[in-house]
Order: sequence, then C-alpha cells, then structure tokens
Amino acid sequence: MGIATGCVFKIWALVVISPLIAVFSAIILRAYEFGMMAGVIVIAICLAVCQLAYFAAAYVLHARHVSSHDEIDGEPGETGEQKIHREHK
Repeated sequence: MGIATGCVFKIWALVVISPLIAVFSAIILRAYEFGMMAGVIVIAICLAVCQLAYFAAAYVLHARHVSSHDEIDGEPGETGEQKIHREHK
C-alpha cells in the first residue's frame, strides 16, 4: 500500500491510508484471535512499514530531480554560480 501510494499520491494520502490499514489490520487480527498487545504491535509495524515504503517510493521517483545546489526559489546557489558570476563582474 505504501509503495502504491508513494508512486501516485502526495504525502497527505497517508492521512487517509493509515487509518484504513489500522482498521483492516484490527479486523483481521481479531478474526484470528490475536491478543491485544500482539495486535497493537502488529498494527504499529504495519503502519511503520507502509510509511517507510511510501517515503522510499517517493524518494526513488523524485531523487533525480533534486539538486543540492537548488535553493527554495529554484535558482542555483552560490557554489553553482561562482564561475559565471566572476566572469561577468
């Protein structure tokens, strides 16, 4: 679920997906008569794995578009412009 969400949706989709995973996991665990502590641990692990998978998918999709020289406004930083800046002074 996390990988599929990371490939298609923004991070706000985790707000919708996480409770659905928790409820679905609770129903399945209750049907198989897990104890309360075991159920809580399994649900917490399911949610953590889902969120880690989302971040991994989002990172793989968007890592090539991110540069360490980009600033917030998208303009190159000083280290990327040094040679050009010195030539035109």
